[in-house]
Order: sequence, then C-alpha cells, then structure tokens
Amino acid sequence: MNVRYAATSLALALFAATASAQELPDSLNLVVNGGFEKLDGKVKRLGYIEEVNGWKSPTNKKADIFTETVSGSPISVPSNERGFQSALNGQNYAGVLWWSYMNKEPRTYLQTKLKQRLKKDQKYCVRYFTTLSDLSKYGADQHGVYLSKMLVKKDDESNLTYSAQVPTLKTKMYDDMFTWQGVCGVYEAKGDEEYLLLGNFAASEKTNTVKVKRPKGETRVQANNAYYFIDDVAVFPIKLMSECKCEQLDKAATEFIFGRKTASLATAKPAQAADNTVIYFKRFNNGIDVSMTDEMSELAAALKADPAIRIRLVGHTDAIEADRVRMRPDLTDLDKERAETVKQALVEAGIDAARITTAGLKHESPADAGDDEVALAKNRRVEVELEQ
Repeated sequence: MNVRYAATSLALALFAATASAQELPDSLNLVVNGGFEKLDGKVKRLGYIEEVNGWKSPTNKKADIFTETVSGSPISVPSNERGFQSALNGQNYAGVLWWSYMNKEPRTYLQTKLKQRLKKDQKYCVRYFTTLSDLSKYGADQHGVYLSKMLVKKDDESNLTYSAQVPTLKTKMYDDMFTWQGVCGVYEAKGDEEYLLLGNFAASEKTNTVKVKRPKGETRVQANNAYYFIDDVAVFPIKLMSECKCEQLDKAATEFIFGRKTASLATAKPAQAADNTVIYFKRFNNGIDVSMTDEMSELAAALKADPAIRIRLVGHTDAIEADRVRMRPDLTDLDKERAETVKQALVEAGIDAARITTAGLKHESPADAGDDEVALAKNRRVEVELEQ
C-alpha cells in the first residue's frame, strides 16, 4: 500500500524523559560494572556473583548471576531456575533472595566498592532496576540501598539489619513479574561513603508481602519466597532532585499520535477509501485513540457500502517499541494486537468478521525510516490492504 503523507502539524514535547539507567554514560556512574556485564571467571552455577567484576556478597550466602553466555542451565538468560526474564540491558543480571516464609531461607545481598568516595554534601541519585522472578510466590517491599564507609563482611548467613538510606520510603510493593521497575532516591553524602549494599535490611516482621499468581504458561512450582532479578545499578551526582527518575522507562512519550491532513474519503469509491485508510497509535498502546474516530467511521462506511470488499489489517510498531520488548514481554505482539483492535471495532460497527484478516510486521516495514518523533509516530499504525 502506497500512502502519500500530506503536511502534518504536531505539538511534540521534548523526549528527554527517555534518558534511562542503561543510557547513563559509564563516566558518570560511580558503580563499577553496574549492569553485571563484565565477568572475571566462568559462571557455572547459582551463587557465582563473585565471578562478576566489581561485585561480591557480604555474607556467606552468595547472590546469583544469570547470563546469556550459557544455555540450558539454571543460570541461563532468559529462561532459568527462577523463571523467564530478559536482561534490561546487555546479557546479564543478578538475582537476590529478598524474603522467605518464616525466614526459612537466608537472604542474599549485593555489595560493590564505588569508583570513588562520595563527596560531602553532594546530592547523588541512587538507582537500580528490579523485577520479581516468576517462581516467587510472594512480592515484597523494603527495597533499598545502604551506603557504607567500610566493606561489610559477615562470616555466616545471617540477615543484615542496616538502615537503608535510599529510597526514603520503602513501603512500595514490588510484585511485577513482567517489567523492570526502577527503585531510586536522592542521597546527600556525608563524605565517607565508599561501598554500596543492595538488599532487604528490614526485619522479617517489618517486611510486607503479597501473594502473587504464577504467570500463565509456567508449570513449575512457586517457592515460598520473594526473589528478585537486579540490573543497571547506578550512583551519579545531580544538582536537582528532579534529575533522579526511576519511573518505568516506557511511560515516556506515550501520548503522541501521528495525524495527517487529507481530504475526506467520504466521496471516494468504497474500495479506494478503504485502501487509503491508516490508523495511528500512541506509543506502547493498542487502543484506538479518539483522534482516529473519523478514519474508523469512514472505513466502516466504505465496507458497508460495498459488501464485496475484503480487507487485510496489518499492524506495525516503531523502533522504540521493538527495542522495549526485552524489558516488557507484554509488547511482543503489539503489532498484531493493534490490527485485532481495529478488526474488533469494525465488527462491532456491523462488519462481518469473515471479511477481515489480520497480520503483524512489527517494525520491519517502517512508513518512515527516520528516527525523529514524527517519523516514529508514522510507524505506529495499522494499514488497510485490499484482499484480492
């Protein structure tokens, strides 16, 4: 289908909100190997966190490292002993036992020495991303980071009971098994902090939990614990509190939708009107926006005017949506879902479902090869093709 776009007027906000943990320059991040990508040795089994450059566990119960460099293993990525999860960025991520029922399993922690001592009175953004493992029966709160002036080393498997400084409030429940969620906060340094510890430092009775359902398709038994994957740990200096953001990256720039100025298709022949129709979408959305009401009405009218017309609805995504699939598996079939949404709307408008087929091409057939926001908005679409 060849679509000629007319001049378009769009009001677009700055896309600065897309700055994320994985895009933070390494020169600004005071955490060594915050994405767990550099390995010093061969990772063979669970508990091998100390084979990761710059990372250790402060107790005798070691945290885990999961990696794409091995396959069919309990420590593989994306499928492993704890569930299914792609890395937020790169090939690897860590795993920590946050809480267990009646404290039957020892918790695990992550520890690293910062590249340099924090500067007195300087504000820092402390941030990491986490997602609950599929085989956890519980989600938990008390997510946080403790910044220490000295290395912590315990020669046993006991829980650590430090007062985590970041974030200030630790009551948020992290029970999402499908997306990476940010945990962050602003910390004003005392000037003697050199080490970062990550884990649950609260007493068991102060750790709130919630039961979670096993993901659809997962047949393995859930464990009576809360186990979290961790990726992209960062500490970096800031001037303004607003510079420290930990919202899910995918909330950025979702409200923009492409609009084109064209003559009404109401006077065109039904087949031509249908063939010229394109429905555009907001980023990460499969619902039809109210701004597409006229296009949908004219498409339905064309199909009603000529019952012989059969169409194929082809859904597309933009490059950013395609890239986010590794963070959000729920976006995997966004292209097809958009096509199905348009089909359902037409069926509800009185069009026989047998006249409509659907397909998805993901981001493989862009309407505009550019990488600016207008070009990307053009690519989030469902195109109508006439079936022969």
